Amino acid sequence: MKVSQYMSRAVLTVTPETEFHRALDLMRSRNVHHLPVVDGGRVVGIVAERDLLLAAANFGSSEVPVGEIMSGPAVCVAESALLKDAARLLVEKHIGSLPVLDSKNALVGIITETDIFKIAAGMLRARPAVRKAAATKSGAKKPPRKRVGTPRRAKSRAARQ
Repeated sequence: MKVSQYMSRAVLTVTPETEFHRALDLMRSRNVHHLPVVDGGRVVGIVAERDLLLAAANFGSSEVPVGEIMSGPAVCVAESALLKDAARLLVEKHIGSLPVLDSKNALVGIITETDIFKIAAGMLRARPAVRKAAATKSGAKKPPRKRVGTPRRAKSRAARQ
């Protein structure tokens, strides 16, 4: 299983200049807990919700850029990496997410510890676009569609006579 099959492809990002209150509002409105920090198309760090909450407690309403709060450089993983290697990185580095990079080091996704837990619990399956491509490559055909609705009842012998 590869990281590219399970990562989230729609990744919210911020720049190092983004004011931390704005980043926190973005996280809350989109229900995410990690934001890669991107500068000039390159991932330069990552900021977690807990980092921003701590900053709010320390800096109050001061305007502090995310670049002063973020962890950097970000620990990233290749989209072609095995899922078990990504999970190992999360555990060894004591982090909650990994930005996913393509072969040109461009950000293409993110995978989180929650994703790994859901995969282990059978609650997260490979993303549909990847499954279709994998099925096409292997020559597998789509299973027949199941009929939806109430089942037809077999007529009893008495009704047929």
